[in-house]
Amino acid sequence: MRIVFIGTGEIGVPTLQALLRSSEHKLTGAVTQPDKPVGRAQRIEPTSIKRALAGTKISILQPERIKDQQAIEEIRALQVDAIVVMAYGQILPREVLEIPRIACLNLHASLLPRWRGAAPIQAAIAAGDPQTGITVMYMAEGLDTGDVLLQRGIDILPTDTAGSLHDRLAQIAPDALLEALQMLAKGNAPRTPQDNSLATYAPKLTRDNGKIDWLEPAEIIERKIRAFNPWPGAFTEIASPEA
Repeated sequence: MRIVFIGTGEIGVPTLQALLRSSEHKLTGAVTQPDKPVGRAQRIEPTSIKRALAGTKISILQPERIKDQQAIEEIRALQVDAIVVMAYGQILPREVLEIPRIACLNLHASLLPRWRGAAPIQAAIAAGDPQTGITVMYMAEGLDTGDVLLQRGIDILPTDTAGSLHDRLAQIAPDALLEALQMLAKGNAPRTPQDNSLATYAPKLTRDNGKIDWLEPAEIIERKIRAFNPWPGAFTEIASPEA
């Protein structure tokens, strides 16, 4: 298949690299977020996906907004069979979802419909879930509401932080995607609607997520410390003497 990869975060790099190595599929382009200032020095840095493509001849698109008509036309011009999305950071409009000949797939770092949204890894640890995984789903216009093609689960270890679990999920994603693409190519890919009554949500993290409430049970505090490592980090506030 001719494939365009759309993503920004580090979690998508192993999947991108698997597509680059694949003898069955051709990566015809990638879409990622624009370069942005990072750190105290505010130095302009490329995304993890753009860095991973350094030295290749893959066309890289970096629109400010993927729903802009120019961006849509540039993706359409690549004439793709499938679009693969992982950790992009923008919602794809219907016009983009309708571009590929076969399917637009999203890889999400949870076992949907549990933990739809921006921070499923942290939410799973904080809630004490025993397992999480990668879901390959057909993209829809809603927030992680598309039909499920396949899922691959892993146990959440008692020592897992958001960082370590992120890395383990990144490593199982490529095989999940390649199996999904193989089923699509053979015409036997399942399509299972999500049970919306079981949906839970993991909204985007803020600094306040890491604040420790020492009145909570010890197991909740311990999970929070692991869930928000490395970001935003668990912290406590000490009242001033005047308080």
